[in-house]
This record gives sequence, structure tokens and C-alpha cells, in this order.
Amino acid sequence: MNSLAVPSEPFPISEGVGLFVGIVAWDLLSAGEMNLLQAALAAAVGSLAWYAFRCWRARVRGKRR
Repeated sequence: MNSLAVPSEPFPISEGVGLFVGIVAWDLLSAGEMNLLQAALAAAVGSLAWYAFRCWRARVRGKRR
């Protein structure tokens, strides 16, 4: 029985911040106003989706070994 600890995937904080800044900049340049709540929600959803994809990819790679 092999019980080595598998390192968990880090949460993509920098990607979330990048999404937030990009969405705010797009809103500011296209509409001339910033919708911070909408940008924060979109960045949070994007970060969670990216984290789920990373965990799924790590699990799939672990099964192949």
C-alpha cells in the first residue's frame, strides 16, 4: 500500500486578479464606467472554473501513472 501525500493544486489567485483587472479595464474602455461587482463575480467564477480544471487534470494524470 502506497500512501504518499499528493500535493494539492494551488488556488489560482493571480489568474483571478488578472481576470478582474481585465474585465474592469474592458468596462472602463468600452462603456466609460466600472462595474466592480460584476467584474468581481466574473473573476471569482473564472478562478473557480480554472481551479476545478486544474484539479481534474491532476486527477486524470494521476490515474495514467
